[in-house]
Amino acid sequence: MKKTRLKKIILLTVDIGLLYVALLITLLIRYGNLKEWQLHTIPFFWVHIVWILMFYSAGMYDWERFPPSRRYYVAKLVFTTMIIAGLFAAGLFYFVVYFSITPKINLLIDTAIVSIFLWIWRVWFLRFSSKGSKIKVLFFGSTEEIKNFAHFLEHTPSLGYRTETVIDNVRFDHLSLKNFIREKNISLVVVEPSILQNKELVRMFYQVLPLGVTIINFPEFYESITGKIPISVINETWFLENLVEINKKSFEIAKRLFDTVCAILLSIPVILLFPFIALFIKLGSEGPIFYFQDRVGKNGKVFKFIKFRSMIQNADQFDGIKGSGNDERHTAIGRILRKTYLDELPQIINVLRGEMSFVGPRPERPKYVEILRQQIPFYEIRLLVRPGITGWAQINMENDASVEDAPQKLQHDLYYIKNRSLIMDLAIALRTASIIIRREGR
Repeated sequence: MKKTRLKKIILLTVDIGLLYVALLITLLIRYGNLKEWQLHTIPFFWVHIVWILMFYSAGMYDWERFPPSRRYYVAKLVFTTMIIAGLFAAGLFYFVVYFSITPKINLLIDTAIVSIFLWIWRVWFLRFSSKGSKIKVLFFGSTEEIKNFAHFLEHTPSLGYRTETVIDNVRFDHLSLKNFIREKNISLVVVEPSILQNKELVRMFYQVLPLGVTIINFPEFYESITGKIPISVINETWFLENLVEINKKSFEIAKRLFDTVCAILLSIPVILLFPFIALFIKLGSEGPIFYFQDRVGKNGKVFKFIKFRSMIQNADQFDGIKGSGNDERHTAIGRILRKTYLDELPQIINVLRGEMSFVGPRPERPKYVEILRQQIPFYEIRLLVRPGITGWAQINMENDASVEDAPQKLQHDLYYIKNRSLIMDLAIALRTASIIIRREGR
């Protein structure tokens, strides 16, 4: 427990230092000197206090919840919190006359610098912490899924966790649980959801909170580590509780606007590349330049999916392995197009038409959708959102195209549908760009 508190104090102390370093850099950028320092120190002192309180309320010091392998969670937390913090600070400057300044540009620059500093600092801190002492986890519940996940954590030390034990609810009362947590120096207790229906057990967990231990339910912990929804919670109740689509209306409007603007901008280099790609496709094999295929879109609507042709003509009539990068039906230029993802460029047309988005679950062919609907419960729920050129499953799975991996892909897709936001979309797009640059294509 002492190590946990010490790490939180270190996080807080460095945060305070970074807030003032960011302010110093902001003033140097704006004025080239620090003559305005005294004018800004008192107003920003109160702003920084409010920000620290907001960081605490947002959980930015609950570092146990954020594994070092998942930079996205840290980025989402930091940047979302800073957007709110920046808007709140703007309100303070405009409505508190005592401050005597309303630093529009300064506040914008300072907020941006602080966001970047806090993100880099936490990513480094989590990575450094994972190399030393591990976060000791006590799993409370003994389902097969929990046992398998505990085994996964134990054999993936890079995540920064160490499974202490997996127990059921009959071994402890609140006194023995307190003693066990003290003796084993446990920082995190992960609880199977059904256990929380027992009022006596809930009271027992409440009584161990003063030890400084963090208590979290298993689905939330599982999601934060894997970026997937655990199979055990996928049922009708989960959908009713988590997929409140009316709350996503503003996001969908903003996303559609973003997709349209980006598609228009990207169409310029695509038009420039088109003659060369078209020439190579024609020289490489007989057949059309473009490949059209029926795919299932939002709400089950079928649309024509457009790609540069990367296979021999009439490839659908020959046997091939879906999702295989070594499919013999691919032409020589087709393999290059697929490896570099250039074959996906015409999908900008699908985006402009509103049939696809840049980020979302990948669209499947109608016949595969029918097969998967029969094999996988709730599969059709992934059709609630507009499909994407890239998605959460694509950046987290080695082979997202195989039918055998469809259940795992659905777990990723449901996670995206539940948590989708502009920040998450941006993170997926950046990760996709990184994969392309590193040639980790199909």
